Amino acid sequence: MDSLVRDCEKLSKHQTASMNKTLASIEASIRALQHAQTDASALAKAHAQSQQTQDTAAEQLKELATNVAKYGKHVERTFKVDLGVVAESRAFEHKAGELGRAIALHFLRSGEFGLARSFAAEDASLAEDAALAGAWGRFSAMHELVAQMHARELGPALAWAQEHRAQLEALGLGLEFALHRLRFLQLVEDGEPGRALAYARAWFPPAAGARLAEISHLMGVLMYARRLHASPYAALFDGGRWADGARAVAAAFCAVAGDAAASPLAVSVAAGARALAVVGKVSGLLRDRRVEWSQQDELPVEVPLPDQMRFHSVFACPVSKEQASRDNPPMALPCGHVVCRASLDKLARGVRPGAVASGRFKCSYCPQLVTMGDAQRVHF
Repeated sequence: MDSLVRDCEKLSKHQTASMNKTLASIEASIRALQHAQTDASALAKAHAQSQQTQDTAAEQLKELATNVAKYGKHVERTFKVDLGVVAESRAFEHKAGELGRAIALHFLRSGEFGLARSFAAEDASLAEDAALAGAWGRFSAMHELVAQMHARELGPALAWAQEHRAQLEALGLGLEFALHRLRFLQLVEDGEPGRALAYARAWFPPAAGARLAEISHLMGVLMYARRLHASPYAALFDGGRWADGARAVAAAFCAVAGDAAASPLAVSVAAGARALAVVGKVSGLLRDRRVEWSQQDELPVEVPLPDQMRFHSVFACPVSKEQASRDNPPMALPCGHVVCRASLDKLARGVRPGAVASGRFKCSYCPQLVTMGDAQRVHF
């Protein structure tokens, strides 16, 4: 998928360059024709320029068509995946209830309450699901706050943030200050710098200890109150700040409620879509070589995911270079170095097959002698 995006960007740049070259040639022809109107001797030159413009346009169009055709084939190769190769008919066997709950929760999180109601009405177990009923109330309240934010009404969100101040601070979320900041900028933008200053004096001091530099920067806005969009602070008044604020409110609400920041179903589908091409190719190779992947809870190949789809740290053993797992967790030694349990077992045995893991052995990265009993499991 990333290569498709890169090639699309290259194609766009090429199209822009091709268009500019063609337009420049057309403008040259227009100038030549205009000159020929006053100088008959320049008519032959204007004709030659017009012919050159036609040739340039045809050449650029042909080259662009070739590149578009190549990109089209690239798209076909990327998305030509035999889903039967990667499909597993038993994946959701005996899990209809969990899948239905995940779909209903996705509808609620997305604010599609009518759709969620219709979906739940088709399954009696969902209609009686207590957890789903609780989520209904939570997400209704969250979307009410988000709707108020999009309408540029900060009162409800501020009241909620003040009510849950202790929980937000425990989670390290500065939502309350972010909302006060939005209100301050709103007052300045509305042409009320006096009210904005009074508001800052009332609400900014509690956050001054951790955000003094940011508050000082905000105060500079008041000097440009009459020409905000031509000032060094113009970026602060970008219209996208309200959408960002709404997302921050939704994320904080989910964090306080103990819900995931993003829809688990949406993340699963997006990650699965990214993995289809890679897994399909590997599955085809394994089938051709008559090899089966025996690890049921892992993919046969690593799938590159963007940072927003990474929700926990991943540890790779510095000795074996293998990624840690539930059966092979990372272990911390008294010296501070961390390796996977399988590597520790080999070190304890002296890498002698069949030997019993006992006695002291030297850490792989320092001279300290340790025992298996000294190692402590590390939880990420």
